Amino acid sequence: MQQQHMNFDLLAVFNAESDADAAETKLHKEGFGDEEVVRMAASSVSGGQFREHGPNRDRAAVFLQTSRSGPNPVTVILLAVVLGVLLGAVMFGITNFAIASHPVLIGTLAGVVVGIVLGALLGLTRRGRVRGAIGQDVTKANAARAQPTSEARTVIAIRLPDSDNISRKSKARAILLNNKGKIDRSVGG
Repeated sequence: MQQQHMNFDLLAVFNAESDADAAETKLHKEGFGDEEVVRMAASSVSGGQFREHGPNRDRAAVFLQTSRSGPNPVTVILLAVVLGVLLGAVMFGITNFAIASHPVLIGTLAGVVVGIVLGALLGLTRRGRVRGAIGQDVTKANAARAQPTSEARTVIAIRLPDSDNISRKSKARAILLNNKGKIDRSVGG
C-alpha cells in the first residue's frame, strides 16, 4: 500500500507502535476523522527529512563515548632506564664470569642498549586506562536505539480537507510531536 507522500499535509514517524497508537487516539479525540488520519507501515516511508524537536535525544551518546589515553612518557622512560640497567648488569656478569673471550665493555653496552629498546617498547605498548562510559551499560543503550521493523505501523499521515486551516494543522503537528513523533519536513508545506 504505497501512497504518494505529496497528498499528505503532515507525516510523522514514531519509534514505537505504542507511541503511534497514542498519537492516533489523541488525534481522533481532538476531532480528526478516519479520512484525515492515515496509519501506514514504516516501510512505506523512506528518505524523509527530519528535525529534532525539543532537547537533543542523543545527548546520552556523549556520556557513552570511551577512549584510551596514550602511553605515559614518564613510564616509557622509567621502563627503558630500569630494563637498561638490569640487562646491562646481567650482561656484565655474563661477560665477566661466564664468557671470558668477549670484552666486558662491549657485552655490558649491548645489554644496556637491548634493555633500553625493550623497556621503551614495553612502555609504548602499555595501554592507558579507559575513560568515559560514566556508569552506563553500553549494551542496554544500544538495545534501546533499535529501529522499528518495516512491518510495524509506526507512521501517521494527516490529510486535511482544508490545508489552509493553519490552526487545525498546528494542532495536528503539536499532537504528533508531543507523542514522540518526528515530522517529515519533505511532506506538505
